[in-house]
Amino acid sequence: MSKQPGLAMIVSGPSGVGKDTVIDAWKKLDQTVERVIAYTTRAPREGEVDGVDYHFVSREKFQKLADEGYFLEHKEVHGNFYATPLVDLERMVAEGKTAILKIDVQGALSVMELRPDIISVFILPPSWEELERRLTDRGTEDKEKLIKRLRNAQLEIDQAPHYRYQIVNDIVENCVAKLQQIKEELCPTSF
Repeated sequence: MSKQPGLAMIVSGPSGVGKDTVIDAWKKLDQTVERVIAYTTRAPREGEVDGVDYHFVSREKFQKLADEGYFLEHKEVHGNFYATPLVDLERMVAEGKTAILKIDVQGALSVMELRPDIISVFILPPSWEELERRLTDRGTEDKEKLIKRLRNAQLEIDQAPHYRYQIVNDIVENCVAKLQQIKEELCPTSF
């Protein structure tokens, strides 16, 4: 079996841990890093752009794509549906990219079962208190939704041992350096 030219990597972690910040910083450091844009039925948050942050679609369109086998995996999280497009992932890997799947724990566990070749990384907060502060400061949810996110965050953190790597996001640059080190160990000839 021939080795694929690129690498696929799952990056998961609880809400507020800084996944987007870390991935964006890594993309600036390494031009081969590209995020696979997930599909979701949730409404865009302020500042989010369709096709950049997510592909925002209706529940009907999402179900149609799921029925057609367009997704590698799809799950309901926080009352909305999310999915990973298989075609985009395969294209990026074939082009020699580091294809990043920023997906929740449920989706990640499904992908790990379906595709054990995909490297899994769980981003952890430096402390529970820091995670609470980040989620509160974000100001994107009312109190009830914030409590739900914190409850879900604990359940997600409990799943971290299922990932091949766990990295604490204490300082963004340190987290990015660890991701880059993992990539270079797995793909020493990629630039």
